[in-house]
Amino acid sequence: MSSPQTLPIAGDLDATWNFIEPGLEFILGAQGDQGVTSRMYMNCYTAVYNYCANKSRNLNVSVFSKSGKDKTTYSLTGAEIYNKLQDYLINFITTLQKEPHELFLEFYVRKWKRFTIGAGYMNNVFDYMNRYWVQKERSDGRRDIFDVNTLALLQWKYHMFNNNADKIMHEVLDLIERQRNNEIVDTNVISVAVRSMVDLGIDTNDLKKTNMLVYTKHFEMDFMSRTADYYRKESENFLSLHNVVDYMMKCESRLSEEISRSNNYLEERSKRQLLEVLHVVLIRDHANEMYDQFLKLLEQNEIDHILRMYKLLSKVPSTLQPLADSLESHIKVEAAKAIEELKSSAEPTGAPPPEERTKRSSQGLISPKVYIHTLILVYMKFNDVVFNAFKKDPLFIKALDSACRHFVNINVIATPNPKSASKTPELLAKYADSFLKATSKEADVANMTADNLALMLKYIDNKDVFENNYRRLLAKRLINGNTKSDELEEGMLQRLQEGNSMEFTSKISKMFQDMKSLEDLKMKIRDILGDRAVVNDFTPLILAQSMWPFHHIEDYKLKVAPELEDTIKSVEEEYTSKHNGRELQWLWNHGKSEIKANLSRKGKPPFIFTVTNVQLMIILAFNKNTTYSYAELHEIVGVAKHVFEAHLTPLVKFKLLEQLPNTPLEFSSPTTTFTIVNEYKSKKLKVNFVSTIKSEQKQEDDDTNKEIDESRKNYLTASIVRIMKARKTMKHNELVNEVLLQAQSRFKAKLIDLKRAIEYLLEKEYIARCDGDSYEYLA
Repeated sequence: MSSPQTLPIAGDLDATWNFIEPGLEFILGAQGDQGVTSRMYMNCYTAVYNYCANKSRNLNVSVFSKSGKDKTTYSLTGAEIYNKLQDYLINFITTLQKEPHELFLEFYVRKWKRFTIGAGYMNNVFDYMNRYWVQKERSDGRRDIFDVNTLALLQWKYHMFNNNADKIMHEVLDLIERQRNNEIVDTNVISVAVRSMVDLGIDTNDLKKTNMLVYTKHFEMDFMSRTADYYRKESENFLSLHNVVDYMMKCESRLSEEISRSNNYLEERSKRQLLEVLHVVLIRDHANEMYDQFLKLLEQNEIDHILRMYKLLSKVPSTLQPLADSLESHIKVEAAKAIEELKSSAEPTGAPPPEERTKRSSQGLISPKVYIHTLILVYMKFNDVVFNAFKKDPLFIKALDSACRHFVNINVIATPNPKSASKTPELLAKYADSFLKATSKEADVANMTADNLALMLKYIDNKDVFENNYRRLLAKRLINGNTKSDELEEGMLQRLQEGNSMEFTSKISKMFQDMKSLEDLKMKIRDILGDRAVVNDFTPLILAQSMWPFHHIEDYKLKVAPELEDTIKSVEEEYTSKHNGRELQWLWNHGKSEIKANLSRKGKPPFIFTVTNVQLMIILAFNKNTTYSYAELHEIVGVAKHVFEAHLTPLVKFKLLEQLPNTPLEFSSPTTTFTIVNEYKSKKLKVNFVSTIKSEQKQEDDDTNKEIDESRKNYLTASIVRIMKARKTMKHNELVNEVLLQAQSRFKAKLIDLKRAIEYLLEKEYIARCDGDSYEYLA
């Protein structure tokens, strides 16, 4: 083989084979590490080429074409030398022997690496046969004929791998386990052995198609099973000796190690499956142990460990819901404790037992500020947990929101008994009133902000209750000139517009407009009265009845004192001249006055009394006489008896008027007399007689509740009509569910109220029953 002259006769099979066989020995590594020389390689290539080409030319035949001329065709040759090669490869592979000192897997990997290199070179030696004879045979449907490289791999698979697959797998998995046990192993041996299984996955029908059957059958399935068994035992043993926090750290470490190792020998398709196995065995199967530890970590504020738990459990999404449920339950419990403590701390010593306390008295002990800030502190505490430990996961945000919505609306202060309507909306409105009122002390309203209000409003079920109470308190601030600033009020309105109904915010906007338009009327009245004005600074408020939460009350038919008649008449004439046809109704139960009273010692300034309109008429009467009987004074004022008594009481209680006989039982006797004092003994120059009048509160509460009920009735009926108009016909349950869904942004509708709304619309023939449990819209 040293010179071209020694090449065999081109058509001689035996001579050609005997010529190339020694070269194949060197190519496949049968001679140890000594490889084939370039001269030897080229001689082998040339010999194969000459044989195949010569044989093909000698076997050419002539045939007649359709045109009648001779046509020469060639019969491609290669079967004999192909069969020789196949037999040679089988013999070569089956006679390979491992060294005495090496493991079978080490022998397998060493020989496989050398064999695959040789198969590549050998494929080039038989290039001519591959390109012509092999390609022709396969195109004719011979699926048992392969290019030389594939032929070599198949023989390796049939005669080396298949015969030793169990032994190879056993040693591969043992090495992997030893590596998991922190022993030093040759990872290259594992990697090459596993890769060989991928390379041996040959689809004989389509050689270009990837086939993972060998890898899956002989490695992947056993690897996953052994991995699950290994970590199942390890995790159980570890947890029997260590706490959950240590176990979670161990999990993190093991997952990181396996991901790193898998990059060395696993196919991409297996990496995901490996993680799923690890997640099941290490995380899902021990989720209960983590749940058991969760509340302890939460109570100890171990945010880092909770975050570690969350990151592990999030790898198995189905395990997160129980954790979120546990968080929600814990928040409810903690909130209930905080509110119970607040209630207990607010109750004075010696307070009556719970069953004897009234609902109003138990709520009246707690300031809206303290109550709302208690709710906010609970929210802030667990919002930090959701933010830092759960990375704002929507599932845990939902759990927080659900818990907040519960404890904000249902707690021992808001709902003293299960059937009572929640007082949180009302207390939140009072909270806003506290820091928006000009008379509030800075120390009392510290840390009270619009942000706090907006946060709590987000969780309130009955927003309409808040709206009505807020509007009522705003109205009082406006008519009493008691707002801290217009900018603060309008800023609050902008915040409320983000989450409340347009009807509510539009009414408030109109209330502000009414207040701004009154300055012109005030100046006009002042010009009209001129020197005749008894009142130095009279501010009439003309309010749109449908926008303000005030009602004309028959019990307040007040008789105006003669001193004020000109002023009142001028307002009515001026307003009706510009707005012909509008009717004015004086709301004497609202508004207040400041009057000077010369009842002090000589040389001292007069007192300034803040009084209601009813009290104003009572006091003005004493400009004419110093003493009146109860009957005379009641006749002068004109309001209902219970109203008169409520406003008269503070004047007697704070000793502006002297009662004779001075006993409670004689207070409302027609003959009892009331005399104004010559010298008032108050240490304060400014005295407020308004703040102690409580009888009107119940009326205001009744009016507010009535307005809420009426508004809800209108909302439900409008919703039903709107839905039915769009759908034409609907089943009863579908209609109910749809209305409840629409109403929940405003209030929690009661089924009984919804049923009444449907009955009302049936009666008015907006809708009609059809098909038993369905309704149809009547145009």
